[in-house]
Amino acid sequence: MSQQKNKMTEWIWIIIIIVCTVIGLAYFQLKGSSNSSDEHQEEDGHDHANESATAPVKNTHADGGKDHDEEKPIVLTAKQVVEQGIQFAHVELGKVNTIELYPAKIVSNSDEQAHISPSYAGRVEQVHVGLGDIVKKGQTLAVVYTPDLVEQQANLSIAQENLKLSQQDYQREKALFDQGISAKQDYLRAFNAYARAQIEVKALRAKLIALGSSAQSQGCYAIQSPMHGVISKKDLVVGEYVQVSDQILTIDQVGQLWLEFVVPRAWANQLQTGQQIRFQSFDQKIYQARIKSLSPEADAATGQLKIQADVLQADALLKPNVMVNVQLQSSSQADRIRVLKTAVQQVEGKTAVFVVTENKGNISIRPQVVVLDDAYADDTWVAIKSGLSTQQKYVTQGSFLLKSEMEKGEADHGH
Repeated sequence: MSQQKNKMTEWIWIIIIIVCTVIGLAYFQLKGSSNSSDEHQEEDGHDHANESATAPVKNTHADGGKDHDEEKPIVLTAKQVVEQGIQFAHVELGKVNTIELYPAKIVSNSDEQAHISPSYAGRVEQVHVGLGDIVKKGQTLAVVYTPDLVEQQANLSIAQENLKLSQQDYQREKALFDQGISAKQDYLRAFNAYARAQIEVKALRAKLIALGSSAQSQGCYAIQSPMHGVISKKDLVVGEYVQVSDQILTIDQVGQLWLEFVVPRAWANQLQTGQQIRFQSFDQKIYQARIKSLSPEADAATGQLKIQADVLQADALLKPNVMVNVQLQSSSQADRIRVLKTAVQQVEGKTAVFVVTENKGNISIRPQVVVLDDAYADDTWVAIKSGLSTQQKYVTQGSFLLKSEMEKGEADHGH
C-alpha cells in the first residue's frame, strides 16, 4: 500500500513538471514573437521617417520657382506686330492739360417756362395733374370755382334774354316797316338795339371762353396748359382758396435744360460764350453742354463767376435740381513725362504700360508698373510720375490685346 502511494506521488510530480515545462516554453515563445514584432514596427517607423526626410519636395509652381512679379515677356516678330495692329511710340516730355471739377446744378430753362396763375380768385374744385407729369397745349390742368364767374355767367344770361327781346322788336318793326305802317326811324332804332344785344352776348361769351368756362359751367372755369411740357412746380390742392397773384403751376418745355455753376475769376479768359464743355453725372456718364452766358462781373463776396450753359443731350437722368460735375481743362505750364492715354492698362490690379525692347529682329514686350500723376490728364495724354523714362519705347495701340493674351497664357499655364 505504501509502495503504491509513492508511485502515485511520483506520477503527479512528473505531470506537474511536464505542465510547467510546456507553460514555460509557451511563455518564452510568445515573448520572443512580441519583441520581434515591436522591433519590426520600430524599424518600419525609422524607415518611413527617413524616406520623408530625404524625399524631394515637388515644386508646385509651374514657372519653375520664378518670382510671379517677373512677368515673362511676349516675344513677337515684326510681321506679327503689323498683323495684330500693334503700334509703338517713345515716352516724351510735353504739355498735359489738367482737368478740374466744379459742382453744377441742372435747372429749368427759364426762357422756356410757363408760370400759371388763376384768372379769378376762387376755390379749387379739381386738380388733374401732378408734379412731373407731361402735359399738352390746351390740356385742362385744374378746375376752379369763383363767385366772380357766377356774376359773369349771370350777365351772359341777362344779355341773352335781352337779345331775344331785341330780336322780337326788330322782327316786328321790320314787318311793319315793310308794310309801310311803321316809320323808318322806328325800324332803325329796333335794328340798332338788336345789333347791340348781339355784340354784348358775343363779348360775354368770348370772355367766358377765355377764362375756360361757359354759360353752363355754374361758376367753374378750367385752367389750361399754354404749352407742351412737364409740370416742374405745383402749389395746388383741392379745396384751397387761390388768389389771382398766386403762382399755382410751372411748366417747363420738355428737353430744355440749363447747367448753372460758378468758377474762380481766373477762368474768365479761358471760357467764352458758345464754347462746348463736358459734365459728368453721378454714375460717371459724360454729357455735353454749350456755354450760354457768363456773368459780366465777379461776385462781390466770393470773386466767382456764374456761368449758364445749354444742355445738349436729353436723358432721363438729367432733371432739374440734379447735381453734376463740370469738367474744365486748363493747360499745363511745365513739360511732363507723358504717354498716350490708350497705353495705360490694369495688369493684376496694378497700373502698367507695355514697354518694348528689340533684339535680333524679335520684339520683346512686357508690362511696366507705373505711377500716374492724376492731377495732369486730359482726353489724349496722361502724366507719368514714376516707372518710365523719356525715349523709352512703349505700346500705344494694341495694349489691351497684349493684356488679354498675357492673362490667357497665365490661365492655360495654371491648368
